[in-house]
Order: sequence, then structure tokens, then C-alpha cells
Amino acid sequence: MEPTGASPAETGEPPFETYEPTRWAMGDTRRYAERMNLIAARPHLDVASTGYALADAGSEYLALEPHGDGRAFTVDLAPGTYTVEWFAVAARETSAADPRTVERAGPVEFAAPFTSGPAVLYLSRTGSSR
Repeated sequence: MEPTGASPAETGEPPFETYEPTRWAMGDTRRYAERMNLIAARPHLDVASTGYALADAGSEYLALEPHGDGRAFTVDLAPGTYTVEWFAVAARETSAADPRTVERAGPVEFAAPFTSGPAVLYLSRTGSSR
């Protein structure tokens, strides 16, 4: 819907700007959906200690840290080296981190590099077939 210039009182609809955060969130979600192999990814309650993860175990992980206070959480990872990327949901900023090498399968601790709202952690195993 395009803005009409009419006031919300006249149309009964919220102002056009009200929809922008939703559009941004859909775009941010789409960018990760285009990068991941969504056919292989599944929601997992037990992969991240936060309870929020979409994962193709051993290959790709997308985990949400919903608290936004920088607290540490764990993600159960298979052995390998992973690229690490953080996304600040409220600020809509992406931050790459040093790759993480996992020697043994199990929980690996992460903490978002920012504390201004929820964060998304994207892990992709290097050399994995996608």
C-alpha cells in the first residue's frame, strides 16, 4: 500500500511509517533465508541454550539471543571451523567475528558483541557442502 497523504483519522489506517519496522524485519529475515539451506534447516529447541535455533546440524546454525543484554549462551556444535556473524536486531547492524574452531562436539559459548537489544548469531561451517 502506498501512502495516500490522507490522515489516519480519515482513512482508519495507521500512517505509512508504522509499517517500516515490519518491512525491515522481513527484509532482514529474507537475507538470511537466501544464505541458508532452508530445506535442510530445522527448528531446534535444544541446540542453543536460549531455546531459539534454526539449524542444519553440523553445517549451519541461526540462533537468537532474545535478552539483549550481552549474556553468554551456548550452541551445540559439531567439530569443525565456523564463520561467525552477529546481527543486532534493533539496530539492524551486522558484525563479523573471528572464525571459531570446535575440536569436540558439544556446547560452545558465545556472547553478542553488543547489548542494545536481541541478537542473532549465524554460524556456517567452512568447507561444508550447501
